[in-house]
Amino acid sequence: MINVPPFFLRRVWLLFLGALAWPACAAEQPRRVAGFIERVVVGKPGTAFEAKLDTGADLSSIDATEIKESRRRGQTWIGFTVVRVDGRRVKLSGRLVRYATIKRAGSTTERPVLLLDICLGPVSRTVEVSLADRHGLDYDVLVGRNFLNGYFMVDPARDHALTPSCPVRGAK
Repeated sequence: MINVPPFFLRRVWLLFLGALAWPACAAEQPRRVAGFIERVVVGKPGTAFEAKLDTGADLSSIDATEIKESRRRGQTWIGFTVVRVDGRRVKLSGRLVRYATIKRAGSTTERPVLLLDICLGPVSRTVEVSLADRHGLDYDVLVGRNFLNGYFMVDPARDHALTPSCPVRGAK
C-alpha cells in the first residue's frame, strides 16, 4: 500500500470539490467579453463616456471637479462636474457612501465614494465610484473590478466590443 501524506489528500479533495462546483458557478451569469476601452453610460438616464476598463483597480472612478455636498432626505449627496476630454461639462450627483483613503508615493488623500449607475453593454449596475482628479488622463471614467467581477472578461486587445443598451440623456 502506498503511504500518501494527509495534506496531499486534502488538496486532491479540494480540487475535486472545486471542479464539481465550477460548472454551477459558471452557469450563474454568462460573462461577456469587453474591450480595454468601452463606451459606458453613467447615471439614469445617463451620460455616455469613453471608459478604460481596469481589472487592476478595486474601485471604479470618475473625474470630478466643483464637488459640493448637500443633504437630501437625511442623506448626504455629492454634486460634481466632469470636464470631459473634449472640454464639455457634465453635472452629475450621487449619494455619498464613505470616504476612501488612497495611499500613493508616501502621501494619503481622502476621496468621496458615491453610489452611481453604470451601464456597459446590456449590464446596468449601481456601484461605488470614487471621485478622482483624472485631469490629463485619456478617459474620464475608469471601470474597476467592483463593476466587472462576475459579469465581464476584459480582452486588452479589443476596444468597443459592446454597446450600452441604457438610455442616454438627450438621445432621440
